[in-house]
Amino acid sequence: MDADPKVAIELRWGIEMHADNAGQYGQTAMDLMARFEIPPTPHNYLVWYSYAAKENAALLRTIDILIADGRTFTDAWCDDLYFQFFGQADDAAILSALAENMEESLAGTIAQILEASADTSQFGSALSDVKGKLNALTDAKDETKALVAALLTATQRMERRTLKLEQQLNQSSSQIQDLRNDLESVRTEALTDPLTGIGNRKAFDNYLREKAMHAMEEGSDLCLILCDIDHFKKVNDQWGHQIGDKVLELVSQCLTETAGSQAICCRYGGEEFAFIVPAQQLQQACDLADILRLALCEKCVMNRASGASVGTVTMSFGVAQFAFGEPLPSLIERADTALYAAKHNGRNQVMSEADIPKEPGDQIAIAG
Repeated sequence: MDADPKVAIELRWGIEMHADNAGQYGQTAMDLMARFEIPPTPHNYLVWYSYAAKENAALLRTIDILIADGRTFTDAWCDDLYFQFFGQADDAAILSALAENMEESLAGTIAQILEASADTSQFGSALSDVKGKLNALTDAKDETKALVAALLTATQRMERRTLKLEQQLNQSSSQIQDLRNDLESVRTEALTDPLTGIGNRKAFDNYLREKAMHAMEEGSDLCLILCDIDHFKKVNDQWGHQIGDKVLELVSQCLTETAGSQAICCRYGGEEFAFIVPAQQLQQACDLADILRLALCEKCVMNRASGASVGTVTMSFGVAQFAFGEPLPSLIERADTALYAAKHNGRNQVMSEADIPKEPGDQIAIAG
């Protein structure tokens, strides 16, 4: 089970995630960022929220020194602060929790102000009515009229201040919503392979955990396909890394379009891709892998700059089926073993865990 980001932030930096101070810390962070002309990015917000909370002594000391020295908080300085203190953290989840708490806090505060504003407005109307009646009376004392007039003036002044505070809080609420939108972008970028546009290794890990849990809960099948481009190093060596990148893009596009909704495709690393195949048994997943293999064999890669043919790209595939309750690294290991068996057996083919020798002495020697 994933750690609660609210707990994680307390463990890492000791920042209390209570609604009664989250709004105060958040507004202080926004004010400081505006004062020092710091862009309100998610990373910068995390740094300055932590500074406002005064719980991270090292961060507090560092920023205080920078302020005392009159340093300008350039983008480079801001990046250094983030990576020095938070570079290894799951900042998207933590910032999302911060934003959620601040929104709850601000929503409660705005509701209270609106209620107080309504009461103040009613009180002001009542005083205005009393003033009108007093002015109509010939025997009302001047002191009484002056007192009511002063109270009415003070009430009107308070109404204006309340309205201004309400506007400021609404603006802060809008800023927080913008921050949450930025966080969604950060989260998407963190799970996307920048070259191919499909899920990266982190996304794969998340999807596999999710689908394995669902399979156990529903008693349904789940398979994993790992595939690797054959002789990809030769493509890079002969044609250069730019052509190699184009090959990866082509392969990604072909695989995802062919698989469609049957499987989740991610870039596992380098020239290796992974497919998480829900609700399919081992043979069905092998059939899908062969469909993917054949679809790719039909593609011919061309060098647009020279018009030369790079050739046909082939892939080797390894398939394994999830056993309920097993550690996920075991599933990955079996699929990976089947993949390298396919490479050892001549490449451009599909092998499953069922094809792997089970005897201890029948280990497969993998060539490079």
